[in-house]
Amino acid sequence: MLDNLTNDQRKIANFWSDGLGTYTPPGHWNRFACESIVKNKYNPLRAARVLAYLNMALEDAGIACWDAKYYFHYPRPIQAMPGFKTILGTPNFPSYTSGHSMFSAAAAEVLSHIFPDEAATFESRYKEAALSRLYGGIHYRFDIEDGGTSGKEVGRYVINRLTLDGGE
Repeated sequence: MLDNLTNDQRKIANFWSDGLGTYTPPGHWNRFACESIVKNKYNPLRAARVLAYLNMALEDAGIACWDAKYYFHYPRPIQAMPGFKTILGTPNFPSYTSGHSMFSAAAAEVLSHIFPDEAATFESRYKEAALSRLYGGIHYRFDIEDGGTSGKEVGRYVINRLTLDGGE
């Protein structure tokens, strides 16, 4: 599969590779949120609320994801398939579920709720981040799909909190 990647798929995998010392998936989503905050001319209080709820979703997604990773302890493709090659380095933790998928789905849910006119962009970024891990050869499709499903649930939970707190 990795031999058949398009140049665009390779670019996506590399953009979202997020190794040590880089922006990381939550960093990308904080940047996207800040761009939307500026674009929509939010005041400092509204901006702080956006970032607070976004980062609550990102933190909860991280906890849920790593809990699943170490509960199921599923091997990476390179560990399970002799001779398999990746185009990215292989993270030193279990495969299931995909952190990029879970972080990105949770963030996209929250930001789509806050900035509904940009929902399609956030959904597209989530899907790109998720697929980047398949393109990179470090996740299975089920890691990505289940991570996205769980991430969306985390995002909906945070939206419910936001609504109850009067954060809109």
